[in-house]
Amino acid sequence: MSDGLILHLSGLQAWGGPAQAGVRPTYRQPTRSALTGLIACCAGRERDADNSDLDQLRYTIRTDRPGTLLADFHTVGGNHDPVHGLAAADGGTRDAPIVSTRYYLADAAFTLALTGPTPVIDTAEHALTHPVWTPYLGRRSCLPDTPILLARTATAVDDLDHIPLHRADAADQQILFTYDTPPTPDTPASTQHNDQPIHGRHRAWTPRRIWEQHRTIPAPNGGLGTTWLTTLADHYGRSRPLENAR
Repeated sequence: MSDGLILHLSGLQAWGGPAQAGVRPTYRQPTRSALTGLIACCAGRERDADNSDLDQLRYTIRTDRPGTLLADFHTVGGNHDPVHGLAAADGGTRDAPIVSTRYYLADAAFTLALTGPTPVIDTAEHALTHPVWTPYLGRRSCLPDTPILLARTATAVDDLDHIPLHRADAADQQILFTYDTPPTPDTPASTQHNDQPIHGRHRAWTPRRIWEQHRTIPAPNGGLGTTWLTTLADHYGRSRPLENAR
């Protein structure tokens, strides 16, 4: 029985790291908390919903394109207009704007293997196939530019070595893989991210270890945009990348 999903995240993205003094950074890869939120959003779950079932999912991330950091000087509000001004806690409007610098990943693309117990995979597949709310890549302004759910498969992690890369021709085929469990026994963790959601607490996380590995893989470069979609469809032997591979 199938026990995994292949996801793809492409487009402007923001995977929020620890914020300080008006700076909203982004991790260089999708975070566990954001991926949990993505599936919960598609499932129509409220912000205070119990998403502990999604903790059973495991993610292996293949970086097709790392993207480049983009900084946005961001202002909100800052006038006394009772209609368009930014509301304050006392019922009025703010005198000064909220100023922040927000970082994004531009032109990034990731292919993910999502694995876990079949009932949870069923939940995720149904949510991503029939989203209740519009999915986004970290922030609501970051909409995916390709289908998110590519296929269901019993060999999701192994398939990452063969699914066409969403990138143009390049000489360097050393591809970064990120794991949330050791790829081989006794492999030390590479780093940690503070992105494991604490359910029942709003915007609270604990650290999570991750393992990174660069590998040469046989997957071909599939090109960009519609060229990649065509190459992907050929890979799965179907005419529409949105159709689930069974």
